[in-house]
Amino acid sequence: MVKKMKVSLDTWVQLLGLLGVLGGLLALIIELNQSQRLSRAAAYQTRISEIQEAQRELALSGDFAEILQKFDSEGIGALSPGERARVQAWHSAIQWRMQGQFYQYEQGFLEEAALQRTLDDLANGIYQKWEVLGLIDSIHPIAWRDRINDRLNKSVGTEKD
Repeated sequence: MVKKMKVSLDTWVQLLGLLGVLGGLLALIIELNQSQRLSRAAAYQTRISEIQEAQRELALSGDFAEILQKFDSEGIGALSPGERARVQAWHSAIQWRMQGQFYQYEQGFLEEAALQRTLDDLANGIYQKWEVLGLIDSIHPIAWRDRINDRLNKSVGTEKD
């Protein structure tokens, strides 16, 4: 009788141990899910903060908005060397920000809609400005360049139709 009781007690201890392990795994899964959600929120907040900061700099600059307008309306030839350097630096910063967003997207922290918005901005004129400014070779990584080229090729295809 004692032997039978011991087996039963061992079985209960093993069962409780197994339930403890399963409970720990469940808690870990919940914690990882929460961590991923927090990381996504942080990525969005960083993206928005960077965009806001860039827009704030432009809004507060007494002459830079005029320089960008001059570049847009008259072309790069109308800019002085100093103005050209400022416009290139501005667009280089845009390029770095977009590359960072692509990295966040690849890591699963930005959704496809956010990436598509960035690609739309590129197709609607930013890429052409980068061509004029000689910044195309600065687009990295190659996967990002490929996504941009795919989007631009789709734009050209829809314009021909």
